[in-house]
Amino acid sequence: MKTYLECYPCFLRHGLEASRIAGLDEERQKQILNSIMDILKSLQLNASPPQIAKLIHRKIRELSGLKDPYRSIKDRQNSGMLKIEGRLKRHIMEGTMPIIEALKLAGSCNAIDMGPSRNWEEVDELLSELFSPDIGRFEYERFLERLKQTKRLLYIADNAGEIVGDKLMIYTLKEYKKDLEVVVAVRDKAVLNDATLQDAKDVGLDEVADSLITTGSDAPGAILSECSEEFLDTFKRADLIISKGQGNYEALDKEKREGLFFLLQIKCKVVSKDLQEPIGKIVLQESLST
Repeated sequence: MKTYLECYPCFLRHGLEASRIAGLDEERQKQILNSIMDILKSLQLNASPPQIAKLIHRKIRELSGLKDPYRSIKDRQNSGMLKIEGRLKRHIMEGTMPIIEALKLAGSCNAIDMGPSRNWEEVDELLSELFSPDIGRFEYERFLERLKQTKRLLYIADNAGEIVGDKLMIYTLKEYKKDLEVVVAVRDKAVLNDATLQDAKDVGLDEVADSLITTGSDAPGAILSECSEEFLDTFKRADLIISKGQGNYEALDKEKREGLFFLLQIKCKVVSKDLQEPIGKIVLQESLST
């Protein structure tokens, strides 16, 4: 997805927030904002939001000297979700169709984001949203039809905390289809509260997935031109792909291929307009129908 003028204030807002989370003093916060404005002045609008966010967060890591400025926040999000993992799993398994309940829950967990917007402080404030998600366009029948023909699934994860919902989704997928091979991809380096290999292992994703890889990039979205050969090969060979979150949607929305499904909560007006669904809705949609 290209960057729109409406994205500019969001870049400045979350750049300022991230610089404060990283513990930068006011002078270095101003440096971050100046750097963002320099980036935006020279920006080609066909660049995707994750490409811009990548540059902003590289600058924040450089000035703060921190490899992972969101580390303590991600640890808290992971541990908070692990505390309620049992309740979430029971919610899925008690549903009429656990696979659909797992899809809805995994989508609602995308609310655990530190990017475009946030109306919560701790993940337990999201409990009602996780159990009663606001569902928009949800192409689960098309997804299940694809799943029947799938041997190898690539799951492109998004945020820390959220990955506990992804773990339950993968567990349910493998219960539903015993011979399914699942590869999970996370970010190669820390950016925002996006999940890295450390986060994936901290919540036990390696216990349900057949293998863990990274995108090979520090962008908060799987920009294929910047991804590793390992990721690209896995992406090409996958029969079915679940692309989680708004950042991955912004990076992959132009990839029109069978079996690529976006699962996300809509968090801003730009993506709302693009997907023609209101902000806050949980969407499951194949790339061919976007």
